[in-house]
Amino acid sequence: MFVPHVFVDRELEPGARAPLPADDAHHLLRVLRRGPGDQVVAVSPGGCRWLGQLEPGTPPHVVAQERLPSSEPPLHVTLGQGLPKGPKMEEVVRHGTEVGVSRFVPVLAARSVSRPEADAAARRLQRWQRIAREAARQAQRSAVPQVDPPRPLEGLLAEEGPWDLILMPWEEEESRGLREELEAVAAVWGRPAAGRRVLVLVGPEGGWDPAEVEAARRAGARVVTLGPRILRTETAGVLVAGLVLHVLGDLG
Repeated sequence: MFVPHVFVDRELEPGARAPLPADDAHHLLRVLRRGPGDQVVAVSPGGCRWLGQLEPGTPPHVVAQERLPSSEPPLHVTLGQGLPKGPKMEEVVRHGTEVGVSRFVPVLAARSVSRPEADAAARRLQRWQRIAREAARQAQRSAVPQVDPPRPLEGLLAEEGPWDLILMPWEEEESRGLREELEAVAAVWGRPAAGRRVLVLVGPEGGWDPAEVEAARRAGARVVTLGPRILRTETAGVLVAGLVLHVLGDLG
């Protein structure tokens, strides 16, 4: 049975009550036509899922009843998406959240056409974060993915961590495919690869510049081909993230 998810602003325990945020309350009451006494799953800021029951009020509340297992992937996938034109980043965030991406980083690539001014960039970021929250609710996730402000590729590659695996699909790579690479990694890490941090780098509409590919190689990236067909940028990242989570995680 489908039980809708909501995100609340406090940690819970059995019998604890939490008010519903306005957008979640509207979605439950007006869109899904739920009412007092119906079951919901409340997700706390710490990522804990609780089966609960709706209570009437202004705003409505949820009363926690039973702790549920996490629905988050066992490994952490960050999608570094070359910033695309128009609303394509919205599609990336929405569908990437559904498959299990943990973090999105829009990358200001050499061939990125879109370079919004500060005010426009701030508005876009807020919208992407809102889309991530809505998609996480729909996908019944235990956490809302992080969406970062746009940044250069070199800053992402240099992050402390370090990354356990960096994958960079590139249309000019011919010798090593993504499936071959993932199978080799799975043979070493085992499945699921719990706790691993994977960075997927997908270029914008014009692809990665060769200098960016070389910089990624120096940072340890494994440059791979996705096969003989060219994918749209808003398709490629979601596909690769999904395959990573399928081979190394819990998808499928």
